[in-house]
Amino acid sequence: MMKLTPVALGLLAGLASVGVQADELQFYGRIDYSVTHSDSGSATHDGGSGTILENNFTRVGIRGEVPINTELAFFYRVELGLNGEDQTGKTVSSRPTYAGLKHSTLGSLAFGRIDPVFKMSKGFADAFDNYSMKHDRLFAGDKRHGDSLEYRSANFGGLQFGLSYLLEDDYFSEGDPRKENGNYQLALTYGDKKFKQGNLYLAVAYSDGVEDVEATRFVAHYKLDDWTFATMMQQSELANPSAAGYQDRDGFGYIISTTYRMGGWKLKAQYGEDDSGTGKIAGRVYGQLGDQAGVVPTVSQWALGAEYFLSKQLRLHTELGQFNVDEYGDFDDTITSVGLRYDF
Repeated sequence: MMKLTPVALGLLAGLASVGVQADELQFYGRIDYSVTHSDSGSATHDGGSGTILENNFTRVGIRGEVPINTELAFFYRVELGLNGEDQTGKTVSSRPTYAGLKHSTLGSLAFGRIDPVFKMSKGFADAFDNYSMKHDRLFAGDKRHGDSLEYRSANFGGLQFGLSYLLEDDYFSEGDPRKENGNYQLALTYGDKKFKQGNLYLAVAYSDGVEDVEATRFVAHYKLDDWTFATMMQQSELANPSAAGYQDRDGFGYIISTTYRMGGWKLKAQYGEDDSGTGKIAGRVYGQLGDQAGVVPTVSQWALGAEYFLSKQLRLHTELGQFNVDEYGDFDDTITSVGLRYDF
């Protein structure tokens, strides 16, 4: 994989330099690293404990849209994750890579490795997304998937419908019982998650088997002057009969969050709980203990954080928080983290 790195980066750079109009192609990326201290490693991205360097999904990519006529356009995205900070492991990893067609009134259809509609329904309700305090430590639904199709309707008065579907014959191996699930997701959203056209964002989404869960999610996000207030609630049931504790992993989770902008500062706070046993930390409990984990863990979280914008593209960020895992104290974790993020 190390030998492929300059080739992959050279391909992206070459594509970005070809003679096309600026609105047809955009070269973009993010560099985001944190120095993190974790008591147990339960909540860090790769399970590392102690003082570690975390890569918060550093990436580079190209994306664009090419008009075919006044109503129809071809769009695409090719993105790579860059993991060169690690002494070992893959230097390049897969991220969203897809192509599709978009019609002004009929909506868009894409195929490839795509962030599915259930995941994207979250908007910015999670104030700590991308960091070790994020909501997927509590409950599932934050992964992207290859071998998939995605349809998004046009926006009608702020409402938009989305459908994601896994091509299960390609995604799962022969004989995998998860092929019997529906393997689709539905989402209905209202408003603008970036608050450019309004102060309210709402979403409801359903997942049937994707990411090994059957789940229903509700999201609400509201902006009031320099404050934002948000919640994400989710009912989850494990949909993988081969997993440890399969029949008992069913429950409810939520997060509530708030942020406040003050000059160059953005202050953040969040609290959450989940008893479904479907999130990353519960997965690590079952991964280590298997069926010996006789009680489904209830995971709770509190988190505080701050970002300071040195410029529009460059920010410092820090996170502090704890995860408590009922019945499995060895998996409790305290996170302190300081990082630097640059977007281009």
